[in-house]
Amino acid sequence: MGQGSHDRPRSSGGSASRPLLVLLLDGVAFERIEHLWRQGYFRTFHRPARVISVFPTLTDPAYDAFFRCGPTPGYEAGYFDRAANRLTGAFRPYLRGANEKWVRFTDYRIGFFEDAIMYLFPRHTFRSELRRTRRVVDDCLARGRLEVVIYILSTDGLGHMLTCPKIDEMLAELDRWVASLLDERGGELEIVMLADHGISTTPTKRFRLRRRLRRAGLRTVKRLVRPGDVAVPTFGLLDFARVHTYDDATRDRVVEALADCPQVELVAWRAGERVGLLTDEGQAQIRARQDGDRLVYRYQAVRGDPLGLEGVCPAMQAAGAMDDEGFAGSAAWVARTAEHDFPAAVPRLWDGMCRLSAEQPDVVVSLADGWYTGSGLLSYFVQMQGTHGGLHRRASETFAMSTSFELPSPIGLEGLSAVIRRRHGWQPGERGRAADRAEKNSD
Repeated sequence: MGQGSHDRPRSSGGSASRPLLVLLLDGVAFERIEHLWRQGYFRTFHRPARVISVFPTLTDPAYDAFFRCGPTPGYEAGYFDRAANRLTGAFRPYLRGANEKWVRFTDYRIGFFEDAIMYLFPRHTFRSELRRTRRVVDDCLARGRLEVVIYILSTDGLGHMLTCPKIDEMLAELDRWVASLLDERGGELEIVMLADHGISTTPTKRFRLRRRLRRAGLRTVKRLVRPGDVAVPTFGLLDFARVHTYDDATRDRVVEALADCPQVELVAWRAGERVGLLTDEGQAQIRARQDGDRLVYRYQAVRGDPLGLEGVCPAMQAAGAMDDEGFAGSAAWVARTAEHDFPAAVPRLWDGMCRLSAEQPDVVVSLADGWYTGSGLLSYFVQMQGTHGGLHRRASETFAMSTSFELPSPIGLEGLSAVIRRRHGWQPGERGRAADRAEKNSD
């Protein structure tokens, strides 16, 4: 692989007068981009920032948080609707984009038919997306748009299906795409590029979650009607799963059934206002409360130290990042635990189970490296090289970078959104819609 775009200059600061391209990728790990940046690629950008995604590490909750348009109806297009007491369908809502509120802020999203076959032909689909998105960007800029938002989904297909060296080869083509666009615009364009979540790099085997629950005497059903009933949505092939239960006693049986599985690295459950969690290292609980215009979060070990925070919390209190009761804001947890096995797990677990989606499962699991769960039908068609969804660092750690300035690092997706809005004067959709209205009125 040859050298990248190291010799092209970057702009010195964001400007609301120059057009802004927000380039959204799917499923690209910080490790991949940092490696390429060190090799001389993507040097039209400042150094990539380490971004900690939301939990679960899925596209819709992540980009809904970034665009501030959540909560999502479900974690995925197929989910358990508690109000209707039923598992929803998945494929039809997916084809309608019913779970993708954030997409209304974009100028391009691949067609859903190609989306469905992307994992069979990831490189072909990626190159096709580069060609089409270039036409969309050129068209928007030619019409005087000051804001263009492009979402490239096929990078997720690359991450699921290709090895790291082959992913790097494809991302080098994206570097050339960016360089060509900037060269043609003569520097009169700013770009922010980011991704929604990371992705693991270990070939995966299927964990048959429903079978495990049935062997524990639980009934996997579409509607919850009696004790022992559980509903398990399965759509994507993920290293994360969630379970909805009839009652608290059933929830406790699910936790017990999954706690000693070698395929499971963390189990969490909702218990009133608390989130409990369990790993091989012990048990703890998380609480949250409102503090002015923000939420603050507290971690309390019950047994052992499952998140490895024994030394972190006293240091946060000593530095003034945590109050006397042990509560701290999300940004402080990100800053202090971004490189832990479960980065920023305290706010991300609570938010993921209680705030970011209308689907609020009773139990969630983050699977160990090398395992996935999900649709049995899809698993017959693909052999994955990696996946995402879980709380672990493998899927949680993604990136962002700007041609205008170096972004703060580490940072969460919601904090990243605030920085881009402040530095670029970005109001998603507003500048583009205003330009389109002006063009329409002049016709």
